[in-house]
Amino acid sequence: MRIKKGNLQKVTFSIVGFGGRANAYLTALEENYQDRFELIAVAEPDKRKQQRIKQKYGLKDENIFDTDVEFCKQERLSDVVMITTQDRLHYQEVIQLLDKGYDIILEKPIAATLQEVLSLKEISKKYPNQLVAVCHVLRYSPLFMKVKEIIDSGVLGKIITIQHNENIGYYHFVHSYVRGPWRNDQESAPLILAKSCHDLDILLYLTGKHALKIASFGSLSEFNHKNYDEKRMAPTCIDCKMEKECPFSAIKIYSSNKIKSVVFDMSSIDKIRENLGNSNYGRCVYQCDNNVVDHQSTIIEFEDGITATFNISAFTRKINRSFKIMCQYGEIRARERPYLIEVYNFKTETEEKFEIVQPQGGHGGSDRSFIAHFMNAYLGNETFKSTLDDSIEAHVMAFLAEESRINHGIPQDICDKMK
Repeated sequence: MRIKKGNLQKVTFSIVGFGGRANAYLTALEENYQDRFELIAVAEPDKRKQQRIKQKYGLKDENIFDTDVEFCKQERLSDVVMITTQDRLHYQEVIQLLDKGYDIILEKPIAATLQEVLSLKEISKKYPNQLVAVCHVLRYSPLFMKVKEIIDSGVLGKIITIQHNENIGYYHFVHSYVRGPWRNDQESAPLILAKSCHDLDILLYLTGKHALKIASFGSLSEFNHKNYDEKRMAPTCIDCKMEKECPFSAIKIYSSNKIKSVVFDMSSIDKIRENLGNSNYGRCVYQCDNNVVDHQSTIIEFEDGITATFNISAFTRKINRSFKIMCQYGEIRARERPYLIEVYNFKTETEEKFEIVQPQGGHGGSDRSFIAHFMNAYLGNETFKSTLDDSIEAHVMAFLAEESRINHGIPQDICDKMK
């Protein structure tokens, strides 16, 4: 989508939901567009965050709101609004803020149900001159952009099949998907949507083909009540005699500095213990109200006979992605952290390696690249490549993968939903 905003010298922003994602995008704006953007308003229930934002950006009191509902009642306050709230709030927020005239940066997922996603696709057609930029940031990753360049060069021929792994990391999984906000699909969304819709999007991006069918298997095998031993364990980590030997101990995880997002005061072990005793983050991983899967394997058929497997797992040491693309005349192996691409050519029987310089910022530099692309499209004439329309198919794939998983792997037809 090409957007024409005239000769804007500065883009004004509002933020609805000031969490880690909003902070990542705002940091990217500060570092690269300090004189080209201004933060005007924020909707955020956390009073401490409100004060920090007010002091740092000089926001007026009347432009600080406790809820998204209050913000959405106001007349348009800025050029762009970032929606970085919980998944189930996105649908109504997008509808109301499009109607107010905003251009939108929308954190994934677009919405929490398939019906809502397809509905937003139709609703957005009423606003052809407004942009909904979906944060499918992996398209802007230096690693994936280089892999796409190699594929498109044609040197390895056409893609035959792909193996793609999202390694969530055991400590990150228990933080976000067992104890944290994305633990229950009734409050957020299924794991493959909330965590991985942009991985499905990257498969579409790399192949350049539409998906036809999808089948999926997975379950919540470890972090469930069946694995709780009431004789040896306790409902909270601070009271558990097994805590020191448990790899999922909240005390161990939060005192190790593995979790960078600040959900409470982690300045000392005493503060950590105090906060763990009063929050979900201190609960035993076998006593939470989580229901999202902890591992899932998905098989996808694309146009031209291309196939792919996509695996998500909580049970990994590292938090990264690793994948192999098998082509007619060679293969590409790549991984994050460290960022490395290995290309083997069957014809020449030679291997070439590309070491991607450690990118700054979240998602391997993708967050910064996404913001740069957005600003270049908004202020200039670049074509934006992750609009609402561009992002629908990956969401449909995620919902149908979950439908297949629930129904014991019965294949689902993607084409029917995309008509």
